[in-house]
Amino acid sequence: MDKVITLNQTNIPFRSGLFSRLYLTLTLASIVLIWLVSIVGNYTEEKQSLISKEHRNTLLNYALEASDLIDKNNIDQLKKWTENLKRKEDTWVAILKTEPKWLVGNIDTDIFQGISDLTIGRDINYPIHLNFSYNPVMKIPIPDSQYNLMIQLPQHMRPGAYWHVLNTTIRLGFPIILIAIICFIIYRHIINPLKIIQNATQKITQGSFDIDIDESLLYRSDEFGDLSRSFGTMATRIEVLINRQRQLIQDISHELRTPITRIKLILDSEIKTDISHRVEQEIDGMQRLLEDTLTLSWLNNEKTKVLKESIDLTLLLDSICEDARFEFSRDDIVLNIPDSCIIHNSNHRSVGQAFENIVRNALKYTNQGTQIVISMSAERSSDKSKYVNISICDHGFGVEEQYLEEIFEPFFQVDSARDKSQSGFGLGLALTKRQIEAVRGSIYARKNTPSGLCFIINLPYQ
Repeated sequence: MDKVITLNQTNIPFRSGLFSRLYLTLTLASIVLIWLVSIVGNYTEEKQSLISKEHRNTLLNYALEASDLIDKNNIDQLKKWTENLKRKEDTWVAILKTEPKWLVGNIDTDIFQGISDLTIGRDINYPIHLNFSYNPVMKIPIPDSQYNLMIQLPQHMRPGAYWHVLNTTIRLGFPIILIAIICFIIYRHIINPLKIIQNATQKITQGSFDIDIDESLLYRSDEFGDLSRSFGTMATRIEVLINRQRQLIQDISHELRTPITRIKLILDSEIKTDISHRVEQEIDGMQRLLEDTLTLSWLNNEKTKVLKESIDLTLLLDSICEDARFEFSRDDIVLNIPDSCIIHNSNHRSVGQAFENIVRNALKYTNQGTQIVISMSAERSSDKSKYVNISICDHGFGVEEQYLEEIFEPFFQVDSARDKSQSGFGLGLALTKRQIEAVRGSIYARKNTPSGLCFIINLPYQ
């Protein structure tokens, strides 16, 4: 049964390093955002509010035409020209003579930048208020006279046609772009150390403890620095524990194999008796237990085997069943399998040992006269990948429903379900599961009908 590890939430001490960086980044970003929107918005509005050079020249030409008519002192012609200009531009037009009379003081040209008159009318070089709904009256001095051409700015000359679009773009676009940049910077700042730790984690899961965490991350004074240092310490301690475990297994192997070998040599040299035969059986059992324990430990701790072999599952099962029939002197194995079924990128030894162990167990725990049925079919998983489904079903005593997962744990036995007279140490199915998983397959057990046990194995085609 898989162990469940519960992580309890603990109070993490506050560290100002990462918080300060995030706070400063967001604060500076907000200040820059406000400044940029203000500066760019004002600059764009100023440029958009100026009358174009083409339209300014048109207004100046109108003033020149009025000047010619004034020089000729042709008032009737000037009135006619004014009416024509009104109709042409669809606006208000007048000619005005302005003579300001100062009662106290006079105009400060430094303040008003050379303007000599503060009467009605706006200079054509001045910005136009884009937020006003009406067009201003423009005052254009008529050359060589004391008169001014007064004309309400024609609608087609009004500047800022794209101002509202540009204003919306500046006020929305700039914040979106700047926030995206800030989010990317924060993301890189956070995700880069996480990727380093993730890569180190993947190395550990692959059985390699030679991890290399960047020194710049190790010496950081924030939470990521603490995490990287803790992770490095954890990896080192795990490596030490696994090395100790491997060394312990090697020591046990050496200490057990040597006396077992000596005892067998002694038994071989003495006269055979019933007791010596029994002792030899027990020693053989101990030796199998030792070999199975070492194999299981190796499967749990070492990297997955190199999967480069192609296997014909039909030939493999035929061979295993033929050997089993001969060994157990039984002919009640039924094969419902295709003529050929080849899988690739697998491991012949792992698959063969797994099949052999299940078939032998089925023969051990199934009474004479009952069949063992082996079936094989091609299936597709939920992700559309193709795999082979193999079922091996017996009609023995079976296993209770609550034990169907636990039977794959090392040294687990259900004595009430299996015949106690049969030898076994509860390692066979644990080895079988590890071997199937080593070739990227899966295995599970279910109860057979009306009695017995079925083992379902799924192996990928590729």
